[in-house]
Amino acid sequence: MRFCYFLLMLALFAPGPKASAEQSLTYPRPARQDSTIIDYPQALLKGALSAAGLPYKLQASSESLVQSRALKQLEDDQGIDVVWTMTSIEREKNLLPVRIPIYKGLYGWRLLLIKPQSQSLLEEVSDLSGLARLPLLQGRGWPDTHVLLANGLRVYGTPHIEGLFDMLQHDRGVAFPRSVLEIWREQDYYQHDLVVEKHLVLYYPTAMYFFFRKSDQKLATGVTSGLLRMQESGEFDRLFTLYHQHAVDKAGLAQRKVLSLWNPLLPQATPLEQERFWYRP
Repeated sequence: MRFCYFLLMLALFAPGPKASAEQSLTYPRPARQDSTIIDYPQALLKGALSAAGLPYKLQASSESLVQSRALKQLEDDQGIDVVWTMTSIEREKNLLPVRIPIYKGLYGWRLLLIKPQSQSLLEEVSDLSGLARLPLLQGRGWPDTHVLLANGLRVYGTPHIEGLFDMLQHDRGVAFPRSVLEIWREQDYYQHDLVVEKHLVLYYPTAMYFFFRKSDQKLATGVTSGLLRMQESGEFDRLFTLYHQHAVDKAGLAQRKVLSLWNPLLPQATPLEQERFWYRP
């Protein structure tokens, strides 16, 4: 009898399992060790998880991964739980997108990274047919590459981003189109070897989303809810401005010649009609 009473007391007063114990959410470690590449999406994702009351902590994968491998590991549940990347019909078929563009579509606004002596060549370009005469560089397997090729442009590349900068420096291409949000830090890194072309900007509609596995519907729904709450509270715009306004201002998009491209990879479900999701120069 005493023994039963003792067991009852243990059951009543023993600490129970933590209902809100944090789980790990692993994202792919980028090939380039540049914190600016992951600081903003991490801050946004952490904010969304917190706003939705989801007890997750973010951690990088043990090794750096190129984009194609990261997406495959996410789909196959091999150590990657979330990837932020540009959408496409194929990616939305294989994975579960949170259809809120985390960069407000600015990855579809592309400036050209060039060698200084190439500026005179680009000043003669006024339309896509003129640009098509010049070889461009882009990552092999990237959605951007398919967009450029679909618009009749000449494209060469490699899966590894560092190799693309090497190709540009060794004249294996005239220009490397880069988002207005990433080109400035890359130009700063290369100093006088590479510069940002002065008067053109390529534009095609696209979105960069958080992607999850198809089986993680509850997690994706929570992140969607969290991001919408951040938009309503102004926290989304605060983070975007903090991390990106300087680059946007520096680009001077309204003063550039816009070359508009068709994006054949853009899924029909892309919320282009939701003005609050997009940056408009």
